[in-house]
Amino acid sequence: MEAASGGRFEHLREHSIGLPQVLFQSITHMAPGAAVAYSIYISVPFAKQALALSVLLALVACLCAATAIGQLAKKYPSAGGMYTYAARSLGPWAGFFVAWLFILFEPLVAPFLYLEFGWAMHEVFSSEVGWSYTGQWWIWVALMTVIVFLLTYRDIRLSTTAGVILGAFEIAVFAALALWMLFSNTGKLNMQPFEPHNALGGWSGVFRGMVFAILAFIGFEASAPLGEEAKNPRRTVPFAVVGSALAIGVFYILCSYAWVFGAGFQNFVTQATGADPWRNLGKVFWGTGWVVVFLAICNSIAANSNAAVNAATRVFYALSRNGLAPRTLGHIHPKFKTPTNAIIGMSLFAFVLSLILGWKWGPLVGFSLIATLAVIVVVLVYMLICAGAIWEYWVRRRAEFNPLLHLVLPVGGIVLFFFPLYYQYYKFVPTYPIKYANWIAIGWVVAGIALTAWVAKARPDRLRDMERVYVEDETMAPEARAATFPVA
Repeated sequence: MEAASGGRFEHLREHSIGLPQVLFQSITHMAPGAAVAYSIYISVPFAKQALALSVLLALVACLCAATAIGQLAKKYPSAGGMYTYAARSLGPWAGFFVAWLFILFEPLVAPFLYLEFGWAMHEVFSSEVGWSYTGQWWIWVALMTVIVFLLTYRDIRLSTTAGVILGAFEIAVFAALALWMLFSNTGKLNMQPFEPHNALGGWSGVFRGMVFAILAFIGFEASAPLGEEAKNPRRTVPFAVVGSALAIGVFYILCSYAWVFGAGFQNFVTQATGADPWRNLGKVFWGTGWVVVFLAICNSIAANSNAAVNAATRVFYALSRNGLAPRTLGHIHPKFKTPTNAIIGMSLFAFVLSLILGWKWGPLVGFSLIATLAVIVVVLVYMLICAGAIWEYWVRRRAEFNPLLHLVLPVGGIVLFFFPLYYQYYKFVPTYPIKYANWIAIGWVVAGIALTAWVAKARPDRLRDMERVYVEDETMAPEARAATFPVA
């Protein structure tokens, strides 16, 4: 395998994991348990009792993007994931720009989760165990860093199988508690959680709540970088992307709806904005069973961190192979077939950033700042991929064009994703230090546009390899390759 720079790169463990592992790579990257407990939790002050409506809109938007990603994934299986899709559909410049956006948001997922874990453990050990040491959060950050490193450093089959087990456990626990709350309130259930007038300022509160509901969905695309390690990637990756978004979206709506009535409709906002509300619900409905709920949250954070590091390191490996990242990140372990240098670098980065933000503002504010920054950038990536799907099938593959899959849904995704950005920067601008995320995102996007323009003009050779789909290009006959991967 020749890189853009002429050097040789080792292959990942190709075609080694099946649909369950690929599917749960996306599911665990969304961290269903932790997302309900902490990401959707951030939506409550804005969505209020209309929380389920904000989550439903986020699901529709993400399904539109998932469909677009899936339509491109079935054509271009690659460790580059989204940047390969953008490069093949819109052109190498788009691939470079998406890669630039990616290296801001995906590496932030692990430190966001480490801080979340540190905060959650501090809350429980302070209130339930009596260990009041305020600086203990960094110990838990270090512990999670080590756990995730050990899972991801070794064989991809180990980390993805662990993801299946961990993901199934957290979903089962939260779904069981949500159903328990619904059955305990059968006489009080109604459609008010889907009525916008229950949100802060009506629709504006719904859309603002949608910003953090989208945070809970980030990761449905995480199976895309496993395109070279998955069996039958043209089928498994698209199914995993769309299937995970749909399944976990329904799960989120179930939990959000049940939460409103489990906490008491009138008392919901007060209960939901308190400290660790789902642990408290576990105490109310399950007594000492709250421990199981908390274990599911911790399990969810570990599973999400594991999936995030897998996704980030595969893309850094692909960028290195394309000559757009340091060559050392493309090193593959001779036995485990994992990008070990990228994993080591990612682990150190996540740990150090977690310590810096936690030291400066505390773990709660630290992970809120990262979460806001990640949502802004990932929404732009989703919008670009939606545009790429439209261009790919309307212009380049006209014979395969489907109005619903290749126009209506991608356009719908672009429109729906616009509203969270609008309300993030106009209607409900956050206060400092969270507001720093808005400025960092703008700065990163502007820098990316300038850098993309410079590279396209001064070093166009660096962009050409971004379109290459390595596994397919090396196994297909030239005439078949030309038919499958037409040049625009």
